Amino acid sequence: MDAELLAPAGSWEAMEGAIGAGADAVYVGGPLFGARAYAPNLSVEELCRAVDYVHLRKCRLYLTVNTLLKNKELFCQLEDYLSPLYQQGLDAVIVQDLGVFAFVRERFPDLPIHASTQMGITGVNSARMLEEAGAVRIVAARELSLGELRQIREGTSLEIEAFVHGALCYSYSGQCLFSSMLGGRSGNRGRCAQPCRLTYQAGDKKGQLLSPKDICTLELLPEILKAGVYSLKIEGRMKQPEYVAGVTSIYRKYLDLCLEGRDWDPETLKRDKDFLKDLFSRGGFCTGYLKGSPGPSMITFKNEKKTGTCPVKIRKRKEKIKGYLMLSSDSRAILEVSSGGYTATVMGSVPERAAKQPIDRERILGQIRRTGDTAFEFGELRLDMEEDLFIPVSQLNSLRRDGIRALEEKVLQEFRRPGGVSGTKILTEKNTKKDRVGVKAEAKDVVMAASCETLAQWKALASMDKIRELYLPIPLFEQICGQQGGAYFQDLAQRREWFLALPHIIRPRDLDGVFQSCSQALSYGCKGFLVRNLESFAFLAGKGWAGICHLDAGLYTYNDRAVEFWREQGAAAFMVPFELNQKELAHRDNAQSYMMVYGHIPLMLSAQCIQKNTKKCDGKSRILVLKDRYKKEFPVQCCCDLCYNIIYNSLPYGLPGYQDTLRGMGLYRYFLSFTLESGAQTRKVAEAFLRGQGPEGFTFTKGHMKRGVE
Repeated sequence: MDAELLAPAGSWEAMEGAIGAGADAVYVGGPLFGARAYAPNLSVEELCRAVDYVHLRKCRLYLTVNTLLKNKELFCQLEDYLSPLYQQGLDAVIVQDLGVFAFVRERFPDLPIHASTQMGITGVNSARMLEEAGAVRIVAARELSLGELRQIREGTSLEIEAFVHGALCYSYSGQCLFSSMLGGRSGNRGRCAQPCRLTYQAGDKKGQLLSPKDICTLELLPEILKAGVYSLKIEGRMKQPEYVAGVTSIYRKYLDLCLEGRDWDPETLKRDKDFLKDLFSRGGFCTGYLKGSPGPSMITFKNEKKTGTCPVKIRKRKEKIKGYLMLSSDSRAILEVSSGGYTATVMGSVPERAAKQPIDRERILGQIRRTGDTAFEFGELRLDMEEDLFIPVSQLNSLRRDGIRALEEKVLQEFRRPGGVSGTKILTEKNTKKDRVGVKAEAKDVVMAASCETLAQWKALASMDKIRELYLPIPLFEQICGQQGGAYFQDLAQRREWFLALPHIIRPRDLDGVFQSCSQALSYGCKGFLVRNLESFAFLAGKGWAGICHLDAGLYTYNDRAVEFWREQGAAAFMVPFELNQKELAHRDNAQSYMMVYGHIPLMLSAQCIQKNTKKCDGKSRILVLKDRYKKEFPVQCCCDLCYNIIYNSLPYGLPGYQDTLRGMGLYRYFLSFTLESGAQTRKVAEAFLRGQGPEGFTFTKGHMKRGVE
């Protein structure tokens, strides 16, 4: 059994602490495109030095490029940013954006790609899809159980990386728009303001209802390894070096015990967990979702955060090397140093016969052993010398420095790469708008599409012929089939196009039911599927249905290479991401895209349940209300059939009167998303937007259409 202990490094000192405490690898952010923009992070020059630092200590370094990139960033900045690190020997990049994924595969073919947890990989289908696209590792969704992790490992040849310690996001795999929509600080861009850690109220319950405890999985390490997890990941790039070193040292201890097949003492385990709590905790620890969804025991509810009460010494890691020094009066001094199969030999000046006092052997050995702040220390050092010799200490120091430097060059040369596959930067200020909208000048018919959640909403929309495309969820489809039979949908298909909207989250246990519903829907004239997560698409693509899949906004197409990636996978259409502003949309390939012009934007999808955590689980789907400290109300939909919650924005998103602007950007498919509205409200909103207006009495947010995100 093999395993990797992976530690965070938000700063140079944290990296030293992690490596010194026993990490096999570190993940770091640079000045661009990392999901922790407010961490100290390293400059490109520091990153190049860090790559060498870890390699000399037989470790690895992974760079976070795990934000969503806009067109100008992807095509005009990313290649220049990665090139020096790629050539230096960077071990891998961690990627969320599938446009970035494809770009890196093309421009840096020898650079391993790790698929970020923010991709929301919840099953073997999505994992296999990414493996075929070129990923070597996936960072699994944090909501997965040990059994689900095992299924992915057995169904692919991918390395599996899973979080074993540190903070949890309330939202599925960190896919969250809460901070973005409320304050303009996007988690997708590394600037999350963590509104989930604030106080909220649901019914009579008030507290930090969206704030999970940190995970600690020491006692589960044997089971995690048995499930096939290779890389054990510690969260904490915003944490202090002492925290990183302390947590890493504890996990190093227990991982080694696991790999050696040894048990540990329960009392020692308790003391070590107490030590970890002293380093940092939010009202204690939990074990996350590895054993299922424990509900309220995962949530802090109260602000009991504790940090930094336990001193930790930062140690620097050194590799043992062997040395052989030969001193003779008739030849130049020779020093040979070796480590891990690498050997370097350097020569100095010829020692002299001592006129008075010869140099002492111990003095020579002591001087050579003074490796200082290098990556090495002598484990074995042999000296072969004639008697009565003299050699200046300065020459011994020079010999040692030259030998260490030569050995470093030998080691590091194995990691160096030539430049990547250079490509033309296909987006510049001159060709953005004109070329991007070449097709947009054509006159096209506007298509109005609408989705719904309830029977009342469906009845309102189905009676409106100008809504040309209708989308309904699986439970509603099954309800209508039970009441009116499949002939109802067959008749509808003669007059309108209708689609099945799949759940926001799909886990392996749900796939059989989804397949049956999709097959039945197609037999009744369904034109395709609205797909909302990676596992759904990969599963349907495996059935040969990729070409009738429309991707919801959560399957991000921030940039044109992401659009192209999905086209290569066979997807038919795409929902425009919510965070791009008007100018950025004008520079995006919108040829197959829908623009949502009305709807409550989902801020969070969560495996946690507000109903379960504040009262009790009764298995009944419902709409709850979550209030923040300003009394703003956020509707929460409990999806009990698949056991997840959707937290919606307090105001609906709306773009009344924007049709001319949108058509100018090549957007002629408009989408109305109905979730919380009554049947009467649904009709009123739909009729108004069909006229290109906003309904009276409704207050909207235009989201990021004007401001965008940094």
